[in-house]
Parts: sequence; structure tokens; C-alpha cells
Amino acid sequence: MSKVYKYRANQITSNREKDSILLSKNIIFASPIKFLNDPFEGSVMLPKADRHEHWVTPIMQDIGNIGIYSLSKPTEKDFPNNELLWAHYANSHKGFCIEYDLNKLIDNYSKEYDIRNVINVQYQDERPEVTEVDDTFTVQKKVFGTKSLAWKYENEIRLVFNTAGKKTIISEAVTGIYFGLRISLEDRRDIIQRTQGRNIDYYQIERIDNSYNLKSTKLIFDFSHKVINVECRPTVDNYMILYTSPNKDINTMQEFVDLFRRTLTKPSNITIIDDIRANDVLQNYKPRKDMTREEISVLSNHWLAYSSFDAPNLVWMYPEK
Repeated sequence: MSKVYKYRANQITSNREKDSILLSKNIIFASPIKFLNDPFEGSVMLPKADRHEHWVTPIMQDIGNIGIYSLSKPTEKDFPNNELLWAHYANSHKGFCIEYDLNKLIDNYSKEYDIRNVINVQYQDERPEVTEVDDTFTVQKKVFGTKSLAWKYENEIRLVFNTAGKKTIISEAVTGIYFGLRISLEDRRDIIQRTQGRNIDYYQIERIDNSYNLKSTKLIFDFSHKVINVECRPTVDNYMILYTSPNKDINTMQEFVDLFRRTLTKPSNITIIDDIRANDVLQNYKPRKDMTREEISVLSNHWLAYSSFDAPNLVWMYPEK
């Protein structure tokens, strides 16, 4: 299976539905070339002599009719962690990324799915020149599949359709969804609800501590935990929770706290850790200047989150993760 990816902002644009709704309806949108963000799209060198008019004019007309669905091919080095793709096409991490099985994305024989070509975009310094001896595919590759070197980071593959507009795909073509680092819990829940039961894997993008790198963690929807300490006071209880699930992003922590609070009868402070050593440090808390290097490391790496009784709907991550 060849996997390709589409980064989505999950915003409503003119004459289009929100990305999550199109996803739930198994619809993709093949954009007219004039709506693509590169001002040099379709910019090729064409002969200007009158004797070439009979074949140059059809090429120019064709450019205005086709629709393009742009995708990114993964590379071991940067997927799913290409910062620029997340920033440019996924609303600065507030959106999501769709993983497709390319073969199933192409394998559609409905009349409206008028796919013409699948083109791996080439990147070069100079605009390509179309000549009379070029065959049809070569012309199309030059016109629709050549961009400047500035776009190389996209590692793009394009589905080229005879017409622009909405195209219905088979549901099996979508194999995974990656949620941006800053996606809201509301949006994440909505997308999962709209696509559940379709054999789709879900992943959360997270930061890797002490670096500029990102990672993806598969969501398993498990909130395994153990209450290791409860301090009961007249008006407020304090809970220390050892959390053992692999999903520790801010949205998962928020979901866990929401579920945990439903079991409580009093206002409560909730501290969440993932290593029992953090409990010892917190129970014997002292100013940072008096901590050992090991104690500081334990807190930095294993104190996950905190939610207070007076702001029960909020979760603070500690440290920023």
C-alpha cells in the first residue's frame, strides 16, 4: 500500500464545506489551477509563432478546465513531522492530516471521478518548455507537474482531473487521521465521531522534549490509571493519579479529567503523573533551588498535568508538552 497525505485546515472557505464534513462524506475537492497558492502554476514556455497556434491554444484552454488534488508523499526524514506543511496547510496545527491509500484513492470508476493522470511533481530552477514533439503525457507533466525548487519540501503528488470540483472517493481510501498539535478537543472529537467505524487509525501529533522535532502517537482511547493518594479535606479533595496510558497529549488529558470528575462528589484538585517517583517528589515538595538534579528531572519528565477545583474544565500541562 502506497500512502499519501493531505493536510487540512478544517475551515470553511468560499462555496465549500468544512474539511471535516467533506471527509465524513468521502468527498475530495479538485481545485481549479487558478485557485492554487503558487502564482506560477501552469507557467511554461510556449512557442509564440503563429504556426504553433493550432496546438498551443488547446493547451491553454486545458489549463483552465482541469482540477488538481494535491497530496504529499512521505519521507522517512520528515513525515509526519514536516513543520512547514502543518503550518501552511493545517492552520498552524489547528487542523488535521488525512492518510490515504493511493491505490484505493485512484481506484474509482464512477463517471464524476474523471481522473486523468497521477503526476509526481518535479522541482527545478527554470520553467519547462513545451515543444511540438512532446507527447500528451509529457506536456501534462510539464504544465501540471513542474514547480520551482522553493516547493520541494512538499514532495507533492497530484491527482489531475478533467474537471474541477467535488469528487466522491471510496471510504476505504482513508486509512488514518493525524491531529495537529493545537487542534481543539471539540474538533478532534467531532472528526472521530464522524469517521468512527471505518477502520481508520487516529494519531496525535506531539512535541519531542528538548528538540524542534515532532512525533505522532496512535490514539488507543484508553485511560488506564490508578489513584495512589487521596487527601480528603472539608471542602476540597486532592487526588494524585498514576496514569499508565501511552496517550498523554493535552486533549487526552482533558478527556481523562472530564471522565474522572464525573465520578467525584466534591470539588477536587487533580494531579496526574506517569512515574511513581514523581509522587515522592511532590509529596515532599521543596523549592527548586533545594532539589537535586534527579528530582528536577523526575518532575520535568513525569508530572503530566494538573486540574484545580476552582477551574475544573481546564487542564495545565507540566511542563509544556
